[in-house]
Amino acid sequence: MTVFGGKLRTALDRLEAALKFGAVLLALLMLGSLTLQVVMRYVFGQALAWSEELALLGFAWLIVFTTAVGFRRMTHARMSLLLDLFPQGARRFAERLIALLVLILSLYLMFGGWGYFSETIDSVSPATGYPIGFLYSAALVFSVLMAIFSVERLITGGQGLDE
Repeated sequence: MTVFGGKLRTALDRLEAALKFGAVLLALLMLGSLTLQVVMRYVFGQALAWSEELALLGFAWLIVFTTAVGFRRMTHARMSLLLDLFPQGARRFAERLIALLVLILSLYLMFGGWGYFSETIDSVSPATGYPIGFLYSAALVFSVLMAIFSVERLITGGQGLDE
């Protein structure tokens, strides 16, 4: 736990801040591209070929960033009714067990995400030409982030993280 009181906790706090900043940028990028698409289509009669692909890409990564932060801070919707009935010691054990199960699931997803990424990296999107693997690497990055935050929760039991 002393490791998390220092440099590692600071590094993960900075990672979280970067994810939040990236999420805001992606949301603004999506809003801008979709607004431009509507204006171009209905005002000028010209549809943009790339705006929907950009919005899809931004949305996928926005979900990755915000879900990982939500897991770290436990701000997502979860059912804690059963956990609230446990005494403090049993609750800490259950929280760590949940973190362990999420870690196992993340490692499984990591292998699947890598396979999907490696299969699609050579394909390109029709409108913008970016590698489709960049879109599908979201699953891989998500699993890595979830594994990192699961290990943190395993070690700390969520102390100082839950909001």
